[in-house]
Amino acid sequence: MSPRYRSGADGDTRRIVLNEEQEARWRGLLGGRLATLHDHPVRLPEPLTADAWGEHSVIGEDVLADTELVASGLELVYASCLSEPRWEVVLRWARSLARQVQQAGFRIADAEDPLPEGRRTVVLALEDLVPIGTDLRGLDELAAHGVRSAGIAYNTGSALGSGLAEVQDDGLTSLGAQAVRRMNELGMAVDVSHASDRCGIEAAEVTERPLLITHAGARAVWPSDRMKPDEVIRAVADTGGLIGIEAAPGSTRRGPGHPGHDIDDVIAHLEHCAELVGVAHVALGPDTFYGDHVGLYAAAGWAMRQLPGARPIDIRFVAGADNPTETPRQVAAALIRRGWRDGDIAAVLGENAIRVTKEILQPCPVPN
Repeated sequence: MSPRYRSGADGDTRRIVLNEEQEARWRGLLGGRLATLHDHPVRLPEPLTADAWGEHSVIGEDVLADTELVASGLELVYASCLSEPRWEVVLRWARSLARQVQQAGFRIADAEDPLPEGRRTVVLALEDLVPIGTDLRGLDELAAHGVRSAGIAYNTGSALGSGLAEVQDDGLTSLGAQAVRRMNELGMAVDVSHASDRCGIEAAEVTERPLLITHAGARAVWPSDRMKPDEVIRAVADTGGLIGIEAAPGSTRRGPGHPGHDIDDVIAHLEHCAELVGVAHVALGPDTFYGDHVGLYAAAGWAMRQLPGARPIDIRFVAGADNPTETPRQVAAALIRRGWRDGDIAAVLGENAIRVTKEILQPCPVPN
């Protein structure tokens, strides 16, 4: 029996109260350019049981939250496949999601015309490049299937580089350096969100295009290996790149005295990064679903996979940042309340992501 999926899981879990003047500014900002560097704009099975998730995983195709995505106001979203080692499953996922995206009236980003004005665009993205193994020709095939962003390594690493959960950090491999250069040539974003610290810094030294941390936060705010230290954030910013601030349950938390995880914690990471490298290098990378994200951890058996510095998930959802629609809305409200200028808020909400994505996706000539 195939899993069932429910639409409409795009409501607000926390509404930040604004006065009349602030509300007018908020509505104006939401009418501007909104973008996220990492999300899962798909529906989760319901009920979300281990059996239902197992059936979903066997099928290997996500169900696009088409009505929710259309209503979200997002002009650009990086739609990511969960970490998946099977090559044939990744290609099936890309073909299926591309078809659904186009049926919903969006376009798939490509190098010929990355972000045409007035067209809402989806960037197909992978958490990592484990599926290509050691054969870099796989990058060309991924690009041909519409994939325009990929992580250089996941938590446990790959032939391309070390992951953030490995005991020994060997950085970017020589093959990984070749992969970065080929991705530059293809107009494919290089993501170091799950790469080790050394791997991220070395990728920044190799790339000729802006590098991305599509979804993470600051280790200075929350001492987890899943977060990025200041030196990695600076290295990425020095390439002209961005850090997308994450909101997945248990990710961008704060230290003692701040139990739980909500929009205020997300904003703490955002403001630290903006102060560290400037507003021009900060974007949103919520890493959210239209469905029960915390329930997914349990159904998929991920709840026990704790990284060093991580804390058990003790919340039902991240209040104010529970899905791809809510997060930009409440980030905008929170930044207004905290005294940010509209121009800076607009940059974080989407203008930075759109600008840098255009720079990355333009193909460059292959040297003779």
